[in-house]
Amino acid sequence: MACQLYGWRDRLVGEIGGAVLEIGVGSGANLPHYRHATTVWAIEPDPQLAARARRAADGAGVRAHVKVAVAEALPFAAGTFDHVVSSLVFCSVTDQNLALGEIRRVLRPAGLLHMVEHVRPQARALASLAHRVTPYWSQIAHNCHLDRPTVETLRAAGWDVRILGRFGVFVQIEARLA
Repeated sequence: MACQLYGWRDRLVGEIGGAVLEIGVGSGANLPHYRHATTVWAIEPDPQLAARARRAADGAGVRAHVKVAVAEALPFAAGTFDHVVSSLVFCSVTDQNLALGEIRRVLRPAGLLHMVEHVRPQARALASLAHRVTPYWSQIAHNCHLDRPTVETLRAAGWDVRILGRFGVFVQIEARLA
């Protein structure tokens, strides 16, 4: 399946059921796309965006709760969620490995991590450009790093990673605990 930008939110969360945690919910743009989740808990480090997400949750058609928190310190008990969702977030978390450890902690044993992320480009020239631009870009784009090797980081942290599709620097991932 080619990961096309059009409709990516629906492909990411539309079929997910059970208890879901969304990391970095932003303004809540994914919330209306959850059709099968029983409950969505969402975190967002920015209080203003969290307030917008709460308003979006009111009309989303899914039971959703938004908390102000960071991915590196999730305010949930171990084994709480069937699924964790991350969309365009892992480029900006302070510590990817710490965030992945927290996700591992809150996922149930058969749980899945669903991601759409932009990652370090595969082409050497583009990867080099992304690496040179990132120090400047991250200062103006809320810590966004254009050169993060997120897929490799997942694998190194012991996740079984399945690439569902690619579109330029965007990748759709499904990962389970190995």
